[in-house]
Amino acid sequence: MASGGILHEKRRHKRDLVTVPVSYGPAASVTETPGQIAKGITLNISDSGVCFYTQKRLEQGATLYLSSKSFWEKPRMGSVMWCRKITEELYRVGLTFTD
Repeated sequence: MASGGILHEKRRHKRDLVTVPVSYGPAASVTETPGQIAKGITLNISDSGVCFYTQKRLEQGATLYLSSKSFWEKPRMGSVMWCRKITEELYRVGLTFTD
């Protein structure tokens, strides 16, 4: 927090609150290998990354592809920046795009 109680945003791009379904998996399974695909739902999206909810814990630094017919013509590649447990079966994930 800066002096005077003002918070400064560290992100490069503005995040838009958007709720759409997404599919994701390890980067090597971009061809949708059975058993490698998982589902999630976005919280927000920017030009540089996305925050989404999923039922799976993801490792920081993992390289994933993320697809959403609502936003991209082809899957996006990204790196997990953080993963926070919300409940026993829900995680919030921050992914930065690498493509």
